[in-house]
Amino acid sequence: MTNPENTQRNIFEHIQKEKILEELIDIFGKPHVSDKPHDLYPYSYDATESEGYMPDFVVLPEIVEEIVRLVKFCNEYKIPIVPYVSGNNVGGLTIPQQGGIICDMGKRMKKIIKIHDSMMYALLEPGVTWGQLKKYLDENHPNLKYGYTYAPPYASVLANGLLSGMSNLSTSYGCMADWVNGLEVILNTGDIVRTGSCFLSKEYKDDNWFVRYPIPDLTSLFMCWQGMTGIVTKAAVLLWPKKKYNTALVALVYGGNECADLVKEIGRTECCEDVSAMNTEIIKMTFGIINPPKYDKEPDYGVVLSLSANTMELLNAKVAYVKQTFEKINEKSDKVMKLTNFEPFANLLGEKFSIYYDLPTAITPMMEFSGVTWVGCYGSTDSTGALFNKFSKISQERNQELLIFMKSMKYSHYCSFMAILRYKKHKEVEKIKKLQEEFLNIMLDNDCIPYKMPSWMTKIVKERCDPNWVKLLQRVKQTMDPNVIFNPGKWGFY
Repeated sequence: MTNPENTQRNIFEHIQKEKILEELIDIFGKPHVSDKPHDLYPYSYDATESEGYMPDFVVLPEIVEEIVRLVKFCNEYKIPIVPYVSGNNVGGLTIPQQGGIICDMGKRMKKIIKIHDSMMYALLEPGVTWGQLKKYLDENHPNLKYGYTYAPPYASVLANGLLSGMSNLSTSYGCMADWVNGLEVILNTGDIVRTGSCFLSKEYKDDNWFVRYPIPDLTSLFMCWQGMTGIVTKAAVLLWPKKKYNTALVALVYGGNECADLVKEIGRTECCEDVSAMNTEIIKMTFGIINPPKYDKEPDYGVVLSLSANTMELLNAKVAYVKQTFEKINEKSDKVMKLTNFEPFANLLGEKFSIYYDLPTAITPMMEFSGVTWVGCYGSTDSTGALFNKFSKISQERNQELLIFMKSMKYSHYCSFMAILRYKKHKEVEKIKKLQEEFLNIMLDNDCIPYKMPSWMTKIVKERCDPNWVKLLQRVKQTMDPNVIFNPGKWGFY
């Protein structure tokens, strides 16, 4: 079941390549199948240090029944399938480590099936993007919102939820996995299973995906598994009331401990939808500086706080309480600068910085280099100050640019933290990987949980975690995918 060596399997052991191509064309139609190298190459790598592997085929499904036929066929002949949507996640999560078939659901499975206004959820296909969902809600359901991620607007909503990503509402509502009400999944047998409250009906319905519990949580069999247990073809995600009045505040901070304490304490006020911190280099990148300089005596970090309410009285009360909390923190340290409103701050820096607050967006300068990668984690808010300080010290000693981001999650019950590295992909891979491994071990030493992990990282994590947890992981994978056809290579399953 597991293999310490990432050796390519011979996917043509049980069936000839020509026969596979014939079957794929019969299922999807010739225009939606390719084995041409120029079509396959974009799926073989990403911007990170993860090793590249070529798939043997790519298919573009449009309906669930096509994927059912694909899975049955691949399970019979033990052919790997890698589910793929937009390819925006880093970490080699969709690189086909054992070759096989890329099942690209991002091109033709883009339907917003239902917006349930009263129960506040959206039922979506995998290819629905953040920008698409935002535009649809603004035009058809202006009383509801989903939020946005710090990723391009063409990133997949469903993939972000399955991988427990975050959004600009995560301070109040937690990670995106918490927003998933239920899933439609194709199992290795080709059976279609629906999890969550929609389990109650023997027939497919689109109006009963309103809750995930109190039944056994089978949805979690497919969350954070990187597509290793089945292929998800639909997801119901929570929407939230769009409040009438909104504002934002900005704090500029000196010192890692001070920044971490500020994020934690402001998050605990329960007044903010979002409390996010980043080093000043990221702030400069938002308005187009490719190689932002660090000046003497400038603040180390910026913290953006977003607040909303249905009345101005309530919004003003929230702002007043946040400012009061800020002043109490400020009294204990001389490193925290005075809080200011976001609007004049953004007007001073320019329109590009305002995008950070308004829309799903990409910070373009982060992609100016040929490589970009990060080590991210969910961790205790008490340990984050140490991460700020240790990571910053290492980057200074190595003369290595480092971009740091932190967010209060679920009113500071925990936090997200990431260290982002831009680099020259074909020249600096080994150097960057060694630095990432050092960062990873610091996170693990501080009991932080890495997320969206590439394969090389899971090997380190498995050596340091509860062995019985690893055994259970193996038993689940063996049960859900005995022929190891779903995204093999991830978490060491080949």
